[in-house]
Amino acid sequence: MGVSQSEMGWFVLNQPKKVPVAGNSLTPVSSDSLALFDADERNMYVLVDQCARIVACNKRVAEQLGRPKAEVPGVALYELFADSEYQSITEPALAACMAGEVTNASQRFRLDSESPEYVGYFEVSYLPVALDSGEPGILVTCHDVTRLKQNERKLRQLAHLDPLTQLPNLRFIDYQLRKLQSLGLREGRGFTVVFIDFDQFKYINDVYGHLAGDQVLIEFSRRLRGKLRGGEHIGRIGGDEFLIVIREALQESQQRALSRRLKEIVARPFEVGNGDKVLLGISVGSSVWPIDGDSLEDLKRLADERMYANKPKS
Repeated sequence: MGVSQSEMGWFVLNQPKKVPVAGNSLTPVSSDSLALFDADERNMYVLVDQCARIVACNKRVAEQLGRPKAEVPGVALYELFADSEYQSITEPALAACMAGEVTNASQRFRLDSESPEYVGYFEVSYLPVALDSGEPGILVTCHDVTRLKQNERKLRQLAHLDPLTQLPNLRFIDYQLRKLQSLGLREGRGFTVVFIDFDQFKYINDVYGHLAGDQVLIEFSRRLRGKLRGGEHIGRIGGDEFLIVIREALQESQQRALSRRLKEIVARPFEVGNGDKVLLGISVGSSVWPIDGDSLEDLKRLADERMYANKPKS
């Protein structure tokens, strides 16, 4: 389905300006030659004139525009691009190209008019050429790198997520702490670090098996997410240890209230398989930046020590 120019302000409505090409000899590119790329279902090839109107294209461009290929010549190039991308990237690239420069850029295209969130990523090249008429024009080639970008995003997510619970891992939590510390230094704000650890979790693994232990951790993570409030971020830092970062410096009374709220999470038993259920306790310890120290490592160490100090004495 095609995309209308008015839809959600997607396209730029100003007309592209005609820019003279520098006096260079240009490589001729025939309009008919772009039909050679009709079998390419991912990449787009477009010839445009000095006013950035399409002269010829391959079939993939027509599909992107939602028009029969025969109706594409004369369509403004900006109909292919997001409006902000056209103004900030395409127009300068066209101007440079019409001055005789080859230009490359990474740009986004919306691939489905009914799903504004579905965006494709392309490496776009702008090459000054001579059209069939002898007039200067531009060959725009758009190579689809959407899958590559999606895979890169997944890899970044995997690098920052705990694979079992899908909570942020220690690497990402440390990144968030550094950001909060920088913000605190600029704006004079404090923040709180909270460590959580199960009591006697080894009993679950020893008696019911590691699979049951994993299920407890997953269920605890789900309950923990449900207790989150604005400005609170949780992560799993390893084993049965979790960490919460709170974007404010909690007073001691607030820390005690938070500890009670967290312990409500384990008030209900956990299923461990075969219909068995177990009750588990947790221990909580916290520290506040910058009251308890300037160093993030010292802050985490102190919260960890306080958490172990709060564990039941066996």
